[in-house]
Amino acid sequence: MPVRILIADDNAAVRRALRGLFESVDHWEVIDARDGQEAVVKSIESRPDAIVLDLAMPQKDGLAAAKEISALLPDIPILMCTMHMSTLVQAEALKSGIRQVFSKGDSSLLVPAIRQLLGLEAPPVPQIRESVAPVVAGSGTGSAGTATSTEGESTPARPSLPEN
Repeated sequence: MPVRILIADDNAAVRRALRGLFESVDHWEVIDARDGQEAVVKSIESRPDAIVLDLAMPQKDGLAAAKEISALLPDIPILMCTMHMSTLVQAEALKSGIRQVFSKGDSSLLVPAIRQLLGLEAPPVPQIRESVAPVVAGSGTGSAGTATSTEGESTPARPSLPEN
């Protein structure tokens, strides 16, 4: 049975981006919710393996939804992906039952975080024997869509979610 992830965000573009990320990387089943209240209802109905909430949503914000969901379903890990990142948000999120908070700019980190919380191993990555990407010495960037590390290796640029 595939892993089920519930995504709650009032921005349809963000939901589509997260759905694409989760379905393409690990073929996870994704359940959408448009706001915090719908997230609570769908969490109870579908019993997902993990939940990703936005902070600012209509009807019920992510913190209120997390409190309610974690009281009803304490074993389901809840993560937050928000553009309103701060130490205060992180502290309030932890009090609300959220296990980890991510900036929408770092949304690619959600997959490894969910894998870790669920005790899943990452799918095998093919071994690359030689680097075929050209490196532009000292520029910090390689070819389009890649970023160059300080060691001179090119890595794919991480996709980020729409801001809202």
